[in-house]
Amino acid sequence: MAIFPDAWLSELLSKSDLAAIASEYTLLKPKGKRLWGCCPFHSEKTPSFSVVPDEQFYYCFGCHAGGSVVQFVMDAEKLTYVEAIKYLAQRAGMELPDDVDDDRLRQERALKERLYAACKDAAMFYHAKLLSEEGKEAQKYLMGRNIDAATAAKFGLGYAPPGWDNLLKYMTEKGYSNEHLLAAGLIIQGKGRDKYYDAYRDRVMFPIVSTAKRVLGFGARTMGNDTPKYLNTGDTPIFNKRNNLYGLNLQRGKHLADIIIVEGYMDVISLYKAGVTNAVASLGTALTQQQARLIKRYVPKVYISYDGDSAGQNATLRGLDILAKEGLDVRVIVIPDNMDPDDYAKKFGGQEYLALKDKALTLNGFKLDSLMGGIDLGTPDGREEYAKKACALLARLEPVEQERYAPVIARRTGLSKEAILRQCGISGSPAGNSIGNSRNTKQQNRERLKSLNKAETALLCCMIKSGEALLCAMEEMARYGISFSDSAINAFAEGLLARSVTGEKLDIPLALSMLPQEAAESVSAAIGNEDTVIDPVTTAKDCVAAIAREAMDERIKELAAAMQTGGSDEEKREYMELVKKRASLK
Repeated sequence: MAIFPDAWLSELLSKSDLAAIASEYTLLKPKGKRLWGCCPFHSEKTPSFSVVPDEQFYYCFGCHAGGSVVQFVMDAEKLTYVEAIKYLAQRAGMELPDDVDDDRLRQERALKERLYAACKDAAMFYHAKLLSEEGKEAQKYLMGRNIDAATAAKFGLGYAPPGWDNLLKYMTEKGYSNEHLLAAGLIIQGKGRDKYYDAYRDRVMFPIVSTAKRVLGFGARTMGNDTPKYLNTGDTPIFNKRNNLYGLNLQRGKHLADIIIVEGYMDVISLYKAGVTNAVASLGTALTQQQARLIKRYVPKVYISYDGDSAGQNATLRGLDILAKEGLDVRVIVIPDNMDPDDYAKKFGGQEYLALKDKALTLNGFKLDSLMGGIDLGTPDGREEYAKKACALLARLEPVEQERYAPVIARRTGLSKEAILRQCGISGSPAGNSIGNSRNTKQQNRERLKSLNKAETALLCCMIKSGEALLCAMEEMARYGISFSDSAINAFAEGLLARSVTGEKLDIPLALSMLPQEAAESVSAAIGNEDTVIDPVTTAKDCVAAIAREAMDERIKELAAAMQTGGSDEEKREYMELVKKRASLK
């Protein structure tokens, strides 16, 4: 997380009223010392989202989102920490502080602002040309693709007219230099030193807009048989296709359960017109890790809906693993007859497309289907070939997935489930036991973490509310050799202790604004529940004891497991000492 000067950040926060900003996303009504409304981060009918104007923090008692105005903007606009700070600074009319006093950095920022302005003016030029007499053929083309005027306006579509220097002349008259237009990818330098011409001619234009609503570059499609079919802005100081997604700007402020990834601009637009408004496109490139991380900011689940041809299917297979590695729940929408989303949505409509989405395959289900390509399951050799390939995949999966897909492979090959599991190196019965044990362990871990989180939040609440409880808690934690599970919370607690010594009051908005998202939520939960603590010192002691018990129980389990295979004398001594110490905490 980038560090901004405290004085500058404090000024920014003083000019960024949380209640005013939050009111743009949900209706807030006063009740007591808080403002209440339905949470903008999860669906609910009874308001559980609260803002404390005096202390400039928010907390949702439903989904537990919380923090300062910085975390709110990060959540609401799906921005990184630095992007959120820039967003608030722009809103407040404040210049960002220089990280170092370097003319080069100031020049780079000035260049980027100039390129943003150039791309915006170019987009307006192209859109005006689309609506003009010069754009009649482009209008006919779009109507032929079932794109009406309202949809074209929604996506800012445009038209680059024929001719070598239409945009160049227009932008030159507006005061842009050739160097800036080159840097933005809007013109190309010819063979002659002073020869320049428009990058796009006689093409339909698709502006690529960032989530901050800035035009970054363009996609340009021919209306005839010219090659290449699409031209795209190359890498510039403000645009890199590996880091952006077409249509993502339209997802800002939405409560999305999932996102659909498609291949092209027209897929996004056709789906949107058909009522499927959560599609984005990967900008004519294979899906990248950066794009997967960008998607993860918005949703936990993603659907891949690439074209049904072989190239699209291969791209799907590559994209699956990239998305899965980022921890996303990945599904695949299979479109029949090798159609693409654009054609399918136009022919059958959005509801039929969503029906395909309801039948989407899981990541491994799609991979198992893909393995059948080129194999004749009507022959014994074909079935054996498929079984071997499928079992190689199955052997790498978790037990619950093996249990799910083994019967599928068995049905396709005519082999028994037991034979499939043996081919994978798995015996039938232990797999079931493994699944049961895995579920029990996961449930126990969930319950343990829930209990630990509750104790830590209550402890933090006591430490914030009472200086005496703070000192007592820190002494007790040191005695047991324990700390908060989040290092950022530990640092926050140490900051509280330092302030208690000097008598300095905690600046809640500033402190929250500099915390990572999860830590800010925990601190907000603690501050939000201050009124529920009657005796902070006693409660703090109880919480420390609960956290210590959890830590001891985990260590005792580790030592017990080690001693089953022998264990060292030191481990045995530690085990006995911990058991006695644990008994004293009952």
